[in-house]
Amino acid sequence: MLLLLVGCKTGADRSATAGEYENAVMELRQRLAPDRRTDRVEVTVSRHNGPLRLTGYTTLPAAVGALDSLATAAGPGSSNDVRLLPNPRLAHSFGLIRTSVANIRTEPGHSQELTSQALLGTPIELLDEADGWYLIRTPDRYLAWLEEGAFVGVDRSGAEAWFSDRLRTCVPAQTVVLDRPGGERVVSELVAGCLVQVTGTRAEEFVEVRLPDDRRGYVREGELRLYRALAQPDRVGIDSVLQTAFAQVGRPYLWGGTSPKAMDCSGFTKTAYYLNGYVIPRDASQQVHAGVDVPLDAGFTQVQRGDLLFFGSYREDGSERVTHVGFYLGKGRFLHAGADNDYITENSLLEKDADFAPHRKASLLSARRLREGAAGVVPVGEAFRALYTKSSSR
Repeated sequence: MLLLLVGCKTGADRSATAGEYENAVMELRQRLAPDRRTDRVEVTVSRHNGPLRLTGYTTLPAAVGALDSLATAAGPGSSNDVRLLPNPRLAHSFGLIRTSVANIRTEPGHSQELTSQALLGTPIELLDEADGWYLIRTPDRYLAWLEEGAFVGVDRSGAEAWFSDRLRTCVPAQTVVLDRPGGERVVSELVAGCLVQVTGTRAEEFVEVRLPDDRRGYVREGELRLYRALAQPDRVGIDSVLQTAFAQVGRPYLWGGTSPKAMDCSGFTKTAYYLNGYVIPRDASQQVHAGVDVPLDAGFTQVQRGDLLFFGSYREDGSERVTHVGFYLGKGRFLHAGADNDYITENSLLEKDADFAPHRKASLLSARRLREGAAGVVPVGEAFRALYTKSSSR
């Protein structure tokens, strides 16, 4: 297909311009990596009256093969220098988040956009490095950049050892690890969903825990639960998911937030599912492809409590541009984290209600039901294992 796009240049007729090759690369990107949040084909094309040179990087082996063919077709001296990630020069293949909430950014640098977050103890795949920042993949397959101080590097055996029978999950929204039972010096903060290991040492109601970077301290034992309870859920318990969601009411809105401290709209729905044992896609425009479609009508007759509602607009070509998501509560009501409210709150889609949100009613696009076994709804343990036991790139 790529060769056809550049005019099937053969023999002495290899006069395709750099622009034609750029179009071929663009087609390849659209076909293999339409969403750069989960896979990348980042290629620069250069050709100035001579050989073609392709540079950049990709997360897809299939893209490398296609680019090799493109370079071969371009004639003698042409080269495909696109790097396949993970970068083999990295000291470690994986990492474990070592801060309570790690900020993940669209590009390297503290001034870059906050795009997501990861909690302490979460495994990540390391793909590339630039000036102390690492391109990482999280268990929801999200690609973004993380500073080196936010994680500890491990190999596959180190990641597997972390997920032992000693692993525990933090239950309360926020707590701390203390230097000694009942002490005052804080070793680390924890939020709900953070992962720590217990060492077996106990003192009254406190238990000693080990953090991913081997720091140790004490947490009240009642604030922890077995990791396997999070990792191996029986089913999506919608009542429990909504109970978790309602516990976040009043928490501030934060673009890119996915922790119990502050959340954006899809970070809110994602967190509610995660704390009940399931990893779902990161962004609203990705979550809209998870689960199964639920028909919408004026009376919401087929939408069930706990279904996700998606909001946005239509592009010129008629496709949906999803920009917001929230939980349906029944009777035309929904729970969401909206920048317009600046915190997590409940609103109505019915004009008769005092908290009617007319702009949300006007922008309502679709509804989805996310249950166990459906596309994009993955048990936490399965999502974590998939990341560190095999390549997460297709």
